Amino acid sequence: MPCAVYASFLPGNVTVRREAGKQGEQGNVTSEYQLHSQARKKEWSSHERSPAHEAVDRVWMRTPVLQISVSTGLFLAGQQCIDHRKTYNYYSTLPFTSNKLYDNFGKEASKNFTEMSQKIELMVKNVFHKSSLRGDFVKCQIIKFSQEEHGVLAHMLLIFRFRSTEDPETINKNIQRVLHKKLRDAVGPPKLHPESVQIKKINKTETDNFLNNCCGTRRSKTTRQGLRIVGGTEVEEGEWPWQASLQWDGIHRCGATLINDTWLTGAAHCFRTYKDPARWTASFGVTIKPPKMQRGLRRIIVHEKYKYPSHDYDIAVAELSSPVPYTNAVHRICLPDASHEFKPGDEMFVTGFGALQSDGNTQNHLQQVQVDLIDTKTCNKPRAYNNAITPRMLCAGSLQGKRDACQGDSGGPLVSPDARDIWYLAGIVSWGDECGQPNKPGVYTRVTAFRNWIASKTGV
Repeated sequence: MPCAVYASFLPGNVTVRREAGKQGEQGNVTSEYQLHSQARKKEWSSHERSPAHEAVDRVWMRTPVLQISVSTGLFLAGQQCIDHRKTYNYYSTLPFTSNKLYDNFGKEASKNFTEMSQKIELMVKNVFHKSSLRGDFVKCQIIKFSQEEHGVLAHMLLIFRFRSTEDPETINKNIQRVLHKKLRDAVGPPKLHPESVQIKKINKTETDNFLNNCCGTRRSKTTRQGLRIVGGTEVEEGEWPWQASLQWDGIHRCGATLINDTWLTGAAHCFRTYKDPARWTASFGVTIKPPKMQRGLRRIIVHEKYKYPSHDYDIAVAELSSPVPYTNAVHRICLPDASHEFKPGDEMFVTGFGALQSDGNTQNHLQQVQVDLIDTKTCNKPRAYNNAITPRMLCAGSLQGKRDACQGDSGGPLVSPDARDIWYLAGIVSWGDECGQPNKPGVYTRVTAFRNWIASKTGV
């Protein structure tokens, strides 16, 4: 799984920069591959699986005293009464006016969309935090804007946690009251019109559907730690729902990323030898077998400037044979504006089904690792990649090694969240020198450099 050497899978003899004494069913690995680049492509050449981890049974002992305490409603000294709470979800529309044209902020995931969403979300959050509902309010999230005859509507989800004993009708009235009265004093821009705000209680399924149709949302279970792909941290369902496995004749070769219901982004080198879409399949979910969902490929478009053995312009898009429905487990990433700049210090993760170390085996369960964005100047130093990094590439990993992508991860996503915790595709796993070596971080295709190209081929 994410580690860093990215050897291209070739038919017959697979050649790499250094000797690797491993022989897979597709052919021998030799030491003939002496390209000017110091890298191997991160494509996979073995389909072996690692054994599943055994579950650890945990038996919790309960003393008679504790059982009596719970059953009688008594509590040990110093403990608080259990506050049973129930989640209430609401769909709300809030009219507003702005001095910015709708076309400037109406496009989902654009910089202006994000800025407008942040402003309105903060205004709504502040009014609830200053109200009697401050202990019950959980979150407000804009899901889209729409242009109406008399202005613009912000469509948003409101999430609360109320005590289970509270009356639902009273809850609804209190939320309406806060929105109508408190938002009048909210300081813009934009100018909110709370007298026309509408709210509707929705269930969990409806809430999930709204969130799943937004790009870049995820079930955030990942702890903010230095997780390792080389060494392996398994992913739970819904954590990285845009990850795909690309399989040639049923064997995992590369990763890919879902950018809408019919298109994937990937690495050009994955399709250098294997060009027939009919022999490729894309699977979704945290395991390759069994997959959550599977589709064939209708067509593959490799960047016209990609020329092997160069690593430059290492990007492709692939159209699925039919659309995938968005679910908690499978939905799309956001694409950044071409002008967006990811900065060193930004939180980033890379995910994939590849090896945990150089020349290791494909992982059946999706792995993840948190990596650091490394500036191009540092990455181009002689001890690193000695000016091999072009403006269409970026480096991420660790200069100390250990945290990286690896063989089988090619084409997969390097992602980063914005201030609203919406996730964007920053890079595409491309190449590197070995896996997780000091001063040899992973090298990724820089997505912002190809944002217009992606739009021209996919309409996304």
